[in-house]
Amino acid sequence: MESQASRPAWTIRPLERISEYHACEDLQRHVWNFAGDLDIIPLTQLVSAHKVGGVMLGAFAEDDSMLGFCYSFLGRRANGELLHHSHMLAVDDRVRSAGLGAALKWAQRDAVLAQGIKSMAWTYDPLESLNGYLNFTKLGVTACTYWEDLYGQTSSGLHSGTPTDRLRAEWALVSPRVERRAAGGRPSYDPALLPTLPCLLAVAGDHANLTPPGPVGEVGASPEFTIEIPSQIQAVKAADPDLARRWRMATRAAFTRAFASGFHVAECLRHDGHTYYLLRSGEPQLA
Repeated sequence: MESQASRPAWTIRPLERISEYHACEDLQRHVWNFAGDLDIIPLTQLVSAHKVGGVMLGAFAEDDSMLGFCYSFLGRRANGELLHHSHMLAVDDRVRSAGLGAALKWAQRDAVLAQGIKSMAWTYDPLESLNGYLNFTKLGVTACTYWEDLYGQTSSGLHSGTPTDRLRAEWALVSPRVERRAAGGRPSYDPALLPTLPCLLAVAGDHANLTPPGPVGEVGASPEFTIEIPSQIQAVKAADPDLARRWRMATRAAFTRAFASGFHVAECLRHDGHTYYLLRSGEPQLA
């Protein structure tokens, strides 16, 4: 395990200078591998959103270069409740897997709570296992909404080959569940139990020898079941785009079937080299 002393140093703070917003544009191009600037959120939009209550935080190295940023803007639920929609989180390759993504999210939480707002939401690709693990295991989100091809075709290399389906992550900022994760707690669920649960969709083989998905199962009487995903979908896309698309369509069917039956995603857990979403019946338990 990497020691705290060996981890790269960074400072997280609100953006202050025009050059820092330009650095956000550059980091978007790098992280998402956009083919052009059409999908870049430009400086003018970032500055404007920040001025009217959006959160724009950067993580800076000792030499003041940008290592990452997160961006959220104000939104409103159908019932009138205010929330922040977290639209972008980017981390430079230099500090990938060093914990900066989680650090930015916790700093973002502090900034949103300082506005008196207690709820955040964002979307992410449920086939991206690292993002799923961050969102559920480290941050304590839940999810019960699936959007098909939300953005259509983009110029991002990360999005190529499959529709841009997204799970909507819900972050109840002051719930006991999230407070426990903020204090360093992790899910109490034993991952060794995951292979024993009913499975709506299972993975056969590892990422290098992945087989096509089998038929999506039916939601039965069990209060818990799993949906398994390939652990390295970008490697699958690079090696076999058609196989990646087949996994997109299979997981789409599994999640939408589960949500229509009154289930929600409670966790994203790893066990023995596999990545599982744990789904439970009823409303999300935030205690």
